This record gives sequence, structure tokens and C-alpha cells, in this order.
Amino acid sequence: MSSDLTNRCKYPGATKLRMFIIPTPLWLPIMMCLIVAAASGQKVEELPASSSVAVTSGQTVSGSPPDSHSDRDTVSLTMHEAVRIALKQNPRLLAARIEALEVKQSAKVARSVFLPKATLGLEDQMQRLNLATIFGQEAAPYSVGPFSNVQIGATFDVPIIAVSAWSSYQAEKHRAKSSQEQAADVQESIASIVVAQYLSLLRSKATEQAVQSRIDLATVLLRLANDQLAQGTGTSTDALRANVELHVEKENLVRAQSQTRAYGYGLAQVLGLKENQQVLAADSLTAADERVPDEQQSLAEAFNTRPDLLAAEAQHLAAKYDSKAAVEQRLPEFHFDGYWAQSGRNPAGALPIYIYQGEMKLPIFTGGRITAESKRARLTADRSQQTVTERRDVITQEVRTALSTLDAARQELQLSTEALRLSTRELTESRDRFAAGITNNIEVITAQNSLAQSTDSQIGAMFDLQQAKADLSHARGRIAEEYGN
Repeated sequence: MSSDLTNRCKYPGATKLRMFIIPTPLWLPIMMCLIVAAASGQKVEELPASSSVAVTSGQTVSGSPPDSHSDRDTVSLTMHEAVRIALKQNPRLLAARIEALEVKQSAKVARSVFLPKATLGLEDQMQRLNLATIFGQEAAPYSVGPFSNVQIGATFDVPIIAVSAWSSYQAEKHRAKSSQEQAADVQESIASIVVAQYLSLLRSKATEQAVQSRIDLATVLLRLANDQLAQGTGTSTDALRANVELHVEKENLVRAQSQTRAYGYGLAQVLGLKENQQVLAADSLTAADERVPDEQQSLAEAFNTRPDLLAAEAQHLAAKYDSKAAVEQRLPEFHFDGYWAQSGRNPAGALPIYIYQGEMKLPIFTGGRITAESKRARLTADRSQQTVTERRDVITQEVRTALSTLDAARQELQLSTEALRLSTRELTESRDRFAAGITNNIEVITAQNSLAQSTDSQIGAMFDLQQAKADLSHARGRIAEEYGN
């Protein structure tokens, strides 16, 4: 027990603050150790810094081991550049655009049903016919041939009236439009994700800078405590307390740097960058604010531009045309078809042959297929109408929530800015009191903690403000346009 007490008196910087009860006979040697330490003016040395404590991303404090992430390629991007890159090469968005092109080709296939069609053919035949199977002839000769036949010509089919096919084509056109709007909705979602990820990166970057500022303040406080201890006007407890505060902030810096790298990796993944690339934010988190449309204007704009709503409406129109096409299958269809060819035993003796005919098709009995298809199409149209209504309700809620959040973020930013001003003043006054020897550094550390909370609150308020603006742009269907240009 005596050696442990000696070590604690000899190395006060290594003492951990704990709550415990010391027996009465041990008070005397402890008090003697503290008196000797104070009389000798012993300074509290800083503990060795933990592994690399970076000032900013990619820069480490001298003497720290090399950064294990230094072999990665860093790309410095602004928010607008990041959104443009994502809209150009994000895999999910590219897949959605390809799918829209596929659906567009389906519409062209549906259009071909009621357009004229022709096929060119060339035949060279060698035939021998059994007359008995053709004419029922029993006497000789029993067969004809063999003889050759060369024929070249074209067959054609021209739909004159095909009402059901036209309605089906209209349905496919609206499905193609819906697919394009779905791709635009994916574009809006990707832009929203990029903006949110970039804002998170900016918040982490601002937190990292704020923690570095607190490290500078804690370093100055530790130096002042050591100076007072050397002059005999301070206590080792003040120096210990300042050293603990310094190392707590250094731990916070390591945590903030790790979070900044994580957001950079996540942003690189959304942008579709290479595996060894990391994104650095070229912008800074600000309190910039501008006028936004009011609720009525925002709702009107959202109902006209939101791609998810436009896609649902296009799907509803496609379902209505499907229902119409199913009913129109009962109507007659008129076609003009036939063929024309040059035919003969050899090309020199070929003669023109042809068949021209008009055709009408009218379904009489289909086993209930048309009735079932009509009912199914009507149910699909009803379901799509409910989807449109649900999307309008969701958009209304998103716009109102974004406006409410934006208003709250503005008020929060004003309050946090005032709190930061007051906590800065509190820290200045408490440091002056400590430097004058009026009080110990508990008051200074308390003021530093208040400043840290106020700084974090202001950073959070600025983040909430910018995120609320982005959410409102997304709710209006304008985030890719406003943040990508």
C-alpha cells in the first residue's frame, strides 16, 4: 500500500479520479505528499497522445504514425459536383433509365399491330403429286411430276379497323411514360441521398474543426495551470483536471475523424466511384437561407412535377386504356390482306399470281375470356386510382412536414447562435478569473463544456436547416434540378 501511495504522489499525471474512502491513519502521508508536490512546483506532464490525431482529413499531427488511409485517392467535390456525378453514373439510376427504354420499345411493338405489314419470300420447289389423293383417280397415271416451281413475291396484311389494338397501343404509351417518370423518381431519390450524405459529411467536418478548436483551448488551459503550479499559485488538481479535459477532446477528435471518413466512403459508394476513392467536401456547412415557396405554391408545384405522382397517374391512364381495349375486343376487325408473286417452272417462264381479299373478324364465343379480362382491367384501373390518391396524400404530408421542419430549424439556429455567443463570453470571463487566481479551473472547464454544447447545437441547427431545405426541394420534386445545376 505504501509503494502505491508513493507512485501516486510521484506521478500525479497518471492518477485516475475515483471515489473511495481512505482510512484515518493514512491521511497524514497523503497530505505530506501533496504538500511536497505543491512546494516543489511539479508540472503535470501531458500523457502521450493516442495514435494519429488529425487536424483535418488526410493531415496528422507530427510524431504520429502514418495514416493507414493515405494510400486512397481523395476527390474534393462541391455538393453540386457530387450530385451531377451521381446523376451521370449511379448504377441504380442507370438501370432505371435502361428499364424505361425497354418499356418504350414495348410501346413500339404494340403500335405494329395496327400498321401495314409485308413479307418478301423466295421459294424454289421440286414437287411430285399423287393424283389419287387429290382427285380420287384410280386409273393410270397415278402421279404427276416431278416438276420444279420457282416463286418470288410478297404477302401483306393491312388492318383497316382495329379498335382494340389502338387502345392497347395507347395503354403501352402511357406505361412508357410511367416508366420514364419512375426513372425520374429514382433520379430524385439519388439526388436526395447524395445531398443528405454530403450534408452529413459537412456536419462531421464542422464537428471535427470545432473539436480541434476545443483542443487548442484545452492546451492553453493546461499550459496556464502548469504555469500557476510552477509559480506556486495553482494546484496539481487544476493541472490534472485540465489534462483530463485535453485528452477527452482528443478522443472526440479521433471519433469525429472516423465519422468523417465513413461519410466520405458512403458518398463515394453513392456516386459510383472506384473502390480506392474517398470524397472530401470542398464546401463548408453554413447558415445560408433564402426564401422558399409557401405551402400553397409548394403543393401546386409538387402536384405538377413530382415524378412519383406523374408515374402513378400514367399507370392509371394505362389501366383505363387496358379496360377499354378489353371491352373493344367484341368489336369486329377489318383487314385487307393477300399476296402477289412471280411463279413458274423457271425464271424465264414465270407469270404473276396473286390473291387479294378482305377479311372481317368478329368474336362470337370466347369461353368468358373477354368478360374476365374486362373485369380484371377495371379492377386494375380502380386500384391505380387509389394509388394516385395515396400519393397525393403523401406529397401533401411531406410538403407540410418539410415547411414545418424548416421553420423550426430557423428558430433553432437563432437560439443556438445566441447560446454560442453567451457561452463564448462565459468562457472568456472564467479564463480571466482563473488567470487572475480568483478561482480554480473548474469554472473554466465548465465554461468549455458549455461552449462545446453550444457549438454542437449550432452545427446541428445549421445541418437541420440545410437538410430541411433539401427535404422541401425533394417534396416539390425539384432537388435534382436545384442541387444538380
